[in-house]
Amino acid sequence: MSKATARSASAPRRSALKWGLKLLLPVVMTALVAAAVWFGSRKLWRGVVHRPEFQVEPVALSLNGFPDWIDGSRMAEELRKELGRLPRADSLFQKDLAHAVQHELRASPWVLDVTKVERQLPNTLAIRASFRKPMGQVLFADRLYMVDGDGHWLPEELFEPPLEWGELPSPVIRDSLLNEPPPTGARWDGPRLAAGARLTDFLRREGLLARLRIETIDVTGVGRDAAEPDIVLTAAGGAQIKWGKSSVYDQVPGVEAAPHLVPDSEKLAMLLSKLDDYPGLQGIRYVELRFHGKVFFAERG
Repeated sequence: MSKATARSASAPRRSALKWGLKLLLPVVMTALVAAAVWFGSRKLWRGVVHRPEFQVEPVALSLNGFPDWIDGSRMAEELRKELGRLPRADSLFQKDLAHAVQHELRASPWVLDVTKVERQLPNTLAIRASFRKPMGQVLFADRLYMVDGDGHWLPEELFEPPLEWGELPSPVIRDSLLNEPPPTGARWDGPRLAAGARLTDFLRREGLLARLRIETIDVTGVGRDAAEPDIVLTAAGGAQIKWGKSSVYDQVPGVEAAPHLVPDSEKLAMLLSKLDDYPGLQGIRYVELRFHGKVFFAERG
């Protein structure tokens, strides 16, 4: 091939390369600009994220209003102490901050659930939580302890009797097998105290405590399958109310209701019928409520 022919053949290739470079140059420039914007945006975002006004201490929380049975200021301080394990001065925009706070709060012995951890600009985490609630009080070693429906002890430094308890005296839950003080963050005394607390709550809600002063609710027999009644109530005048097994057993792990149980509602109706004839159960030694449709009782001699 002659030199002239080679030059004529390479000319179209050079022309195509030149046009290709002209077409590629805007694409390359656009990509470079986009990369610069991306890197610049990341740098700018990092600068925003770490600005002091967006730094949030996990212990600086905005908690939802506390229920009436919670000492709000003390509970807030207690929860902030429990959050002390989390890193300090995290950015509000940190991806896992809300999850970490929720996890720590759910581990608190006083919290039932955390339903919301929401970021609020510039540097606040809004928390919505539900708390354990006193249902009864237990007498142990000459001291009263509030417990919830799961049998968890609720210290008086953080919890108060709910307003619905009113001025009426609350029955005292007794267990003659109880031999150690309450643990923190765990059920106390297996199912017995939990059953006593839930039965106390039932009697209060149904209005019995407004008509009859109940001094004690003895739960020693709960879950023991003994001949004596599972639960025995004692009225202010000394009358014993043989309650037996309770409908609340269905809500308490570790104890089962009998298959032909007389429900608590029926027992209450039978007891109220006796109150009509014997106000305050005066003159009554005991009332037996463990049989369907039959009330056995004995008067004092």
